Amino acid sequence: MECACNCGGTTAGGDFLPGHDQRLRTDLERRVGGIINLRMLVEAAEHFVEGSIGSSQFNGMVKELLKDLGPM
Repeated sequence: MECACNCGGTTAGGDFLPGHDQRLRTDLERRVGGIINLRMLVEAAEHFVEGSIGSSQFNGMVKELLKDLGPM
């Protein structure tokens, strides 16, 4: 099975090679501007799925969180 961190490695059956779950976590944190922004993105997605915010509000929240990160 291919490692879920997208390193291209092959696992012995699990989702990740040893330590690569943390590699993925730190990469995601870096890409969204830190652990707090990651939490805010997850919470916004949860609110959207629950129906307490609409797609327009969700999109606005995501754009606001990621606006200062520049091109990905």
